[in-house]
Amino acid sequence: MKKILSVLSILMTILIMIYIYARFIEPELLTVRYETINTDYISKEEIKILQFSDTHISEYFDIDDLNNAIAKINEENPDIVVFTGDLIDQFNNYENKDNIHEIWEALGSINAPIKYAVYGNHDYGGGAEKVYKEIMEKSGFKLLINEKEELLQYNINFIGMDDSIFGEYEPEVISGHMDKDMYNIVLSHEPDVADKLLEYSIDLFLAGHSHGGQVNLPFANYLPSLGEKYVRGFYDFENFRQTKIYVNIGLGTSSIPMRFMAAPELTVITLKKNN
Repeated sequence: MKKILSVLSILMTILIMIYIYARFIEPELLTVRYETINTDYISKEEIKILQFSDTHISEYFDIDDLNNAIAKINEENPDIVVFTGDLIDQFNNYENKDNIHEIWEALGSINAPIKYAVYGNHDYGGGAEKVYKEIMEKSGFKLLINEKEELLQYNINFIGMDDSIFGEYEPEVISGHMDKDMYNIVLSHEPDVADKLLEYSIDLFLAGHSHGGQVNLPFANYLPSLGEKYVRGFYDFENFRQTKIYVNIGLGTSSIPMRFMAAPELTVITLKKNN
């Protein structure tokens, strides 16, 4: 009996330690992941793109947390910054609506000459759709909704998809925006929809949504719809364009305010021209 109680005591201690780590420590362990892609398509020797995603602003990821992340973004001195959706976790329950300007002021302090954003599933509903658009526009982000933006100075073609769950996702429009002579980057909140576009001239597909599983346990993890196949990091394809998908783990949390084996991240992707 004593052995059983001893084992139970050890297990309980381990569970408590895991909870404390997942609730209070890992969500604060903001990391920066660096990746390099070599390509023939870009016109500059080197272009630095920084991706962040899934802030899910709430009582668990507040303005101070956002400003801390932005300070790290600015330290990287990126040429282009992209946000792949889910800004506020639950707008209906957001307690700081009267100070919504704090969000666009924070995002507006990102020092990058070019900033793009797309809608995520949490950016719709409960009045969030109009607020999200206002916030991103006032902070200097160009919101791409099934639209393209050609950066001729870099020979890069950015294509932003509307949210695939609550938006008006139009794959035929997205495919029509491809330019085979440019480096095509598609921005999407949900990663799994990339499968429907791999026959087209996509070079890089950037997404978020999955939170990298958010809480990864041997018997369970948290994977939302359209974020179950491509969960985190790079995925390479042997198609005609050698497409790469990158899934950013995100910054905030949703459903439960914990992260385990999925520390929040910023991603710096450097495009290098082949010589």
